[in-house]
Amino acid sequence: MIVTSAGQQLISIAEISSAPSMGMFYVEAEMAILDEFQDFCVLECSGCKQKKRTKDRKDFECPKCNRKTSLVPRCSFQIDLIDNTATTTASISAELGEKLLSMTAEDIFDITCTKRQSLSLTHVHEMLSNKVFEIQLRKSSWGSSNTTNATLSILSYMEKQHTPKSTTDRTPKKIKPLETSEVEVMATTATAGPSNAPAKFEPPTPTKKV
Repeated sequence: MIVTSAGQQLISIAEISSAPSMGMFYVEAEMAILDEFQDFCVLECSGCKQKKRTKDRKDFECPKCNRKTSLVPRCSFQIDLIDNTATTTASISAELGEKLLSMTAEDIFDITCTKRQSLSLTHVHEMLSNKVFEIQLRKSSWGSSNTTNATLSILSYMEKQHTPKSTTDRTPKKIKPLETSEVEVMATTATAGPSNAPAKFEPPTPTKKV
């Protein structure tokens, strides 16, 4: 069993399709934004948070809130998850999406809706390149009596930290042979005995008279 750094059991992306129709799962995968022309944000009611299919932020009468309210932008887009078994698409929104794009929902709405320009995603591609993430997913299902559809939403993600290799050099070191002069010095020292031994006094040889 493979687990995340926090101890949750991991499954592969290929296994998600056969998993229960609803539930939370953990995967290790790369992330990529393949669809660069999506809206990256939606407008929703500031009261009930219900999404509205419009790009006009003027006030309106919300039938669910039963009052006049305004629309606020919310970051929301699709991101692709890839591991060595399969590829799937999940949604990411709110603060998680803003963090990934390094933009606020207001900035995204201003670029994509007000100015009608495409987001520059170069920095996002560079940030995601060659990185593996531990991702928490929620699988939900919806549909009619004839068909059932499943959607995946990212609840959290964290870059997987690679364990650094030990820098300790474990290569056995060869013993350097002693030079001849070093051997002679060691032998002389051993013969001489301890350095603190008292020195012997040799009297001078008397001079013979002629």
